[in-house]
Amino acid sequence: MNEKVSRIQEIAEIVESLSSVEEKVELIKEAANLLTSYNLDGANKLDNELLTRIASRIEQYKTRHGKTNFEVAEQFIRHIAFNPNNRSFRMEEVIGWKVIEQDDFDPEDIQIHNFYTKEDAEIKFNELYQNGADKTAKKFLMYQAPVDVKPIAGVKKSKQVHLSSKSEADALDEIIKKGASNFEDKISDIFSALKDEEQTGIMNSSNPKSLKEAKKKRLDLQEKLEKNRARHVFELLRDSSNGEKYLVPKKSWEDQNMRTSKEKYVYPDPSKDPIEVIESVSMRYHQLLEFDRFLSNRMEVSVGMVLALVHPELAKSMGADPKWRSALSGTSESEDTDFGRHLGSNLREMIEEMAHKGYDSQLIFDRETGGQCIGLVRLSDVAGLLSDSSFVLREGSIVRDLRDLQLLRPPPPQIDGSNDLSVAGSILKHGNDCVIIKFEPKHWAGSDSELETMLEVLEPGFHIMTSHDVIAYRLLN
Repeated sequence: MNEKVSRIQEIAEIVESLSSVEEKVELIKEAANLLTSYNLDGANKLDNELLTRIASRIEQYKTRHGKTNFEVAEQFIRHIAFNPNNRSFRMEEVIGWKVIEQDDFDPEDIQIHNFYTKEDAEIKFNELYQNGADKTAKKFLMYQAPVDVKPIAGVKKSKQVHLSSKSEADALDEIIKKGASNFEDKISDIFSALKDEEQTGIMNSSNPKSLKEAKKKRLDLQEKLEKNRARHVFELLRDSSNGEKYLVPKKSWEDQNMRTSKEKYVYPDPSKDPIEVIESVSMRYHQLLEFDRFLSNRMEVSVGMVLALVHPELAKSMGADPKWRSALSGTSESEDTDFGRHLGSNLREMIEEMAHKGYDSQLIFDRETGGQCIGLVRLSDVAGLLSDSSFVLREGSIVRDLRDLQLLRPPPPQIDGSNDLSVAGSILKHGNDCVIIKFEPKHWAGSDSELETMLEVLEPGFHIMTSHDVIAYRLLN
């Protein structure tokens, strides 16, 4: 076991036996620092693994397709043109005012009225709520929010282009034009991040253990960068006929070098030597994942499609309908809540279902139908609770009791159903029990053929994906 993890566990045991608040605080601070350091170590390892793989695939892709870095960047930006991970495409919000209204007879019928000015919104508010509302209520009944969005291409505000009036083809061309050169720089950053810090000025991912050590490392790198440039300067430095110093131009140096050396050395250009220390290269992790899949040409089946394909098989062992998979918390149109539970659900029933149907974990929602996931309950935690003789599972116990006992874990990561299976695989591989899959047909970004199949099996809403689903899919295919 990692020594940092061992120490954290040791601290947890010591803290329970201490009575001094001051000693507890000091130990908890130590544990927090160790945990931060441990997480950074893991994150750096993952980042380096990903960047190394991407760098290798860039070279393979360029060789295979005969492309330059810029052409690779162009093709990738075309591939993710309207993706939220594409920084060269964004939606500029138009802020206005809104007033909400609920139907007197149907609580689910809620209308949101949009206005560009506060004055118009006030007129509607006074019409709907003739007796007014106090400050607290009014700020929710009438509020500022986006009433529209304007699609734009470009990162720098001064060079952005509005796309609303352009055709789809022209809009795509603008996005590629604005994004390709920026992403070409990102490709250069990927290679730079993998080179030695003395070549690039980008500090490596080592983790200094003290303020003194961090300061020394920073200044040492600064000195090394400057000495490296100075070495190149002196290599090229010559005296003119009048004694003035000058640097040998590249052409002269190459001609002289070719005459006096068997090897063809690279011109030691000091203008390309960095002397500025960069603490990190800013790279958006999700964009890197998209780029990795693009380079490997490995856009697989979507996670939503996987759930639809494996459901008929897995449903047999769960005693569920093999032809239809209900959403986790149902929808506002459905009362079926076979897979999800909320804070008011009967605790005994939930535990029996988890044990009999083989659920390792159960998602908990904030309401019976159409709610949001607020946490996760593990079967192992429930088993530990039931093994404690001081706990009594009463008939009237509800899921909320688990939250009071601090057994409600944070909700798992959530991704869209059109995401590639490899995204869910990466999440599960790194210690997560499950992934929440959001299936929203009207915003489906995958293939039409997949959507057709899914609509026959999956109810729109939230679904849970576990390692069981991934393994079942691989075995079936």
